[in-house]
Amino acid sequence: MLVDTTGLLLSAVGAVAGVVSAYFAYVAVRHQLSRRRRRPVPSVAPPEPGPPAEGEGGARYDVFVSYGREDADWVGAFAARLGEKGLNVAYDEVVGRPGEIRVHTVEAAIREAAHGLLVFSAASMSSGWVRQEYAALMQSSIESGRLFIPVVVGDVELPEFAATRYFADFRGLDERSGHDGVYERRVDEIARALHGR
Repeated sequence: MLVDTTGLLLSAVGAVAGVVSAYFAYVAVRHQLSRRRRRPVPSVAPPEPGPPAEGEGGARYDVFVSYGREDADWVGAFAARLGEKGLNVAYDEVVGRPGEIRVHTVEAAIREAAHGLLVFSAASMSSGWVRQEYAALMQSSIESGRLFIPVVVGDVELPEFAATRYFADFRGLDERSGHDGVYERRVDEIARALHGR
């Protein structure tokens, strides 16, 4: 009798725990579900792969840069500096053209880049879009051996897979700040790594 009661009680507790877990999982994602319902999904097929790419291993771009929207000015200046070092840098602002579908354009740029770089800040860490790009860049790095460089510009804790890499620390640095040439040295280090030197 005691065993039956105990088993019944444990089953009831397990069922309640399952319902509570499902509820909190729903609460965590319901804002994403409501946004998804409001936006119609375009019924456009992804673009066909472009012509054979140039560059390292057939890559059209030397590096794809992922970042949070709030870091756009910093990234624009940073990408320009990498460009001055002879690198063909891809990020959403330079690969997209009016009328194109952003997700297809960015997906193609990631696929056509030899390496990946993600600018970690509070903005990028809270962006669902950047999390998707991070997943694609990490998968590419793990499966294809592409270089993945975390660039830290804010006080953030790196996700586990990114934390396994040496990161470039740009906290408090930009091209105008100087800091005895620290910014420029870090840009040079990244350029050398991307060039394979």
